Amino acid sequence: MYDAPMSDKCRVWLSLWVWVLASMISPEETHAAEGLKAGAARVEITPGTNLSNWITHKPYGEILEPIYTRAVVLEHSGKRIAMVSWELLYPMEGAAARARDAIQKKTGIKAGDIMVTATHNHSAPWSPVYGDPLTQAEQKVLDSFLTDPAYPAWAQKLIDSTAQAVASAVENLKPVTLSISRAYVGDVMFNRRPIKPDGSVQTLTSATEVYALPSGLRYGRVDPTLTLLLLRDEQGRTVASLYHTALHAVVAYPKYDGVCGDWHGPVSAALANELGGESIFLQGCAGDINPVRRGLDARDQISRTIIDRALKAARVTHPLSLTNDFRVASTIVKAPVKESLRAELGREHLPCEIQAITCGELAIVSLPGEPLSALSHEILERSPFAHTIVLGYSNGLGVQYVGMPGDRARGGYEMGVRSLGADECGRLLVDAAVELLRKPL
Repeated sequence: MYDAPMSDKCRVWLSLWVWVLASMISPEETHAAEGLKAGAARVEITPGTNLSNWITHKPYGEILEPIYTRAVVLEHSGKRIAMVSWELLYPMEGAAARARDAIQKKTGIKAGDIMVTATHNHSAPWSPVYGDPLTQAEQKVLDSFLTDPAYPAWAQKLIDSTAQAVASAVENLKPVTLSISRAYVGDVMFNRRPIKPDGSVQTLTSATEVYALPSGLRYGRVDPTLTLLLLRDEQGRTVASLYHTALHAVVAYPKYDGVCGDWHGPVSAALANELGGESIFLQGCAGDINPVRRGLDARDQISRTIIDRALKAARVTHPLSLTNDFRVASTIVKAPVKESLRAELGREHLPCEIQAITCGELAIVSLPGEPLSALSHEILERSPFAHTIVLGYSNGLGVQYVGMPGDRARGGYEMGVRSLGADECGRLLVDAAVELLRKPL
């Protein structure tokens, strides 16, 4: 019998091949496959009921549920990146800058490696205003809020709570895997800028019936996608779920005057309960995308639909490979102010920060202000990444509502007094975002 000697030879050859294959894998590649860490946390930022509602100019009066600043921190190869989501209307430039500074002082994460985004929640305050230029219309809207005696303390609470949320996320860092999945939620949204027979636009901000359009109107384009990112530890437990879609947070507003998390508040609570960990909503380019119905009853129905779809997506996640492409980059676009507002604002340009976070096959790019969905569509089409997520309402107000060239001529509420930039601004923002995504390491 010669089986034993033959087995010994096999073991020798097997050992040799294992050594050869192992030598072909660089230490960096091995590290990249196993090196991602993540931590998440939230801190409540609910204002007191006595704070002035910027819409009604009366105290909020009641709180349906708390609102939060939510944070996720990613670490790879010694580099840390923080993403913060405020359940507020906007993140003004001054407030985002103060939050970044407070986070850097508390955690050591560089200000430029921090993304501050908002959910565009109309049932919550604006972020604080620290020296940001405002039009006369904006000053009128915000006057009761900014002069309220309760405002300074709440403003400082927001900054302090944001730094604390990121610090807690850092404390919670642990090795994770990253996966992605998508679900259809097109039945809870519509493009509120339907097109007239002559090619112009009619804004339907509060339509009661969106499943049949009158007057020969044509539906505008909608991206029906809900994207779910899952960060899970080595035992398969969820550290954080990040979900993204473009849908105005105006289901409760204007029929409810108190504080609440609009449709995403119940969704985040349910996903955290069902999946574990923290759940964080990342708002897309929703400048022209509204919910199909409004009111608290509609909020319950829309939230349940999104929860159900997100949980189905969580059962079919696709793992994302990790490489050394883990970075954050940003650029400032000098967006020209439209001529009719230059004297009022006292400037010809407004700074618009574009930021991109890349992690292997995944890219998350953020735009300031309130971009129409067309900006997201074009960035997605031109992105070199297999998976790209485009956020609006990030790192500042920018030029507020912003569309692509030609949108202003087509009219509609979005291109009126709430749009501060010249017609070419959308193109400038898109080109800057794509350039960041294509920028080599």
